[in-house]
Amino acid sequence: MALLHKRILLALGLVLGISFYASIPSAWSQEKYPSRPIEMVVAFPAGGFADVTGRIFAEEMSKLLNVPIAPINKGGATGSLAATSMLRSPKDGYNLLVNTLGGMVLAPVTLKDVAYDANKDFYPVAFITSAPDGLTVRAESPYKTIHDLIEAAKKSPGKLSYGTAGTGVGGHFNAVIFSQSTGIKIKHVPYKGGGEYVPALLGGHLDFVVGTAIATLPHENAGKMRTLALMGRNRMKALPTVPSSSEQGIKGDFLDSWAGCFVAAGTPKPIIDTLVAVAEKVIKSKEFSSRIEKTGGVVQYLPPAEFQSMIERDKNTAIGIARKEGLVQPK
Repeated sequence: MALLHKRILLALGLVLGISFYASIPSAWSQEKYPSRPIEMVVAFPAGGFADVTGRIFAEEMSKLLNVPIAPINKGGATGSLAATSMLRSPKDGYNLLVNTLGGMVLAPVTLKDVAYDANKDFYPVAFITSAPDGLTVRAESPYKTIHDLIEAAKKSPGKLSYGTAGTGVGGHFNAVIFSQSTGIKIKHVPYKGGGEYVPALLGGHLDFVVGTAIATLPHENAGKMRTLALMGRNRMKALPTVPSSSEQGIKGDFLDSWAGCFVAAGTPKPIIDTLVAVAEKVIKSKEFSSRIEKTGGVVQYLPPAEFQSMIERDKNTAIGIARKEGLVQPK
C-alpha cells in the first residue's frame, strides 16, 4: 500500500507540474502592455522637424504609458531608411516610427528602391503635427524679400543653391513648384534633415533652404535667419509677420509638411488600441499643444482613419506633381 501511495503522489505531482509549466506561456503572452521600455525611431537626424516634434510626443506618451520611450535618430534616403528597417523589426509595439510626409508618402513616389505603402505596410498611431514649409535665408543675406531672391535667380540661372531634408521630401517638392511657378532655375543640395541643412545655411554653403520652419525657428528667433515666405496659403502663429507665398503672388499646389507616429502592420490589435488611445489623450492635451505650438507646429487631432485618408490624398497629389515635374524615378 505504501508503494502504491507513493506512485499515486508521484503521478499527481507530474500532472500538476505539467499543468503549471503549460500555463506559463499563456501568462507571458497576456502580459500587460507596455511592460518595458519602447524604442521610437525618428526617420531624420537630430534638430529637424521630425526630431523636435517626435521627442516632445515621446515624452508626453511616456508619461501616460509609464515606461521610458527612447528616441533614436536614423536618417537617410528621405526618411525611407528608417521606415524600411521598421518593417524588419518585431511587430510587438516596442518599436515605433516617427516619420513625415517625405518619408511616408513622397519617398515611395520618387525613389526607385522604395517599395512600401504607408497605408498597407504601416498603421498610424498619431498625427503629431503639421507646418508649412518656409523659404529661409541667413540674416545677412542680400535678399530681403522673396522677390529679391527671384530677381537674383533670373539674372544668374542655376547659380543660387538651396538645401532640403533630402531628394523627394516636401521641401524639395515645394522648391520645384516654386521654381516652376516663377520661371527660375536653382540648384538643389539634398541633406539628411533639417539638423544638417541648417548648419550648412549658417555656414554660408547655401543661399537659402526650403523646409519646415520648425527647423529654422530657433535661429530666426536668435536673429541669425530670416524666413522670406511660407510656402502655400497658410501663415504661422510662431512667425506672425512672415507672409505666405500666395499673399506675395506666387501660385502653386504647395504641400504642408506633417509628422506622424506609426507601427508596422501586423502589430497586435490590443497593442495598437492602447497606443492610439494614449496618443489621442496626448494630442488633445493642453501641455502637448502648448509645447508643439512653441516650435511653430499646428496641432490637430486626426483619428487613424482620417489620417489614412489624408495620406492617400497626399499620395495622389504627389504622384500628379512628380509626373508633371519629372520627379518620378522608374521602379
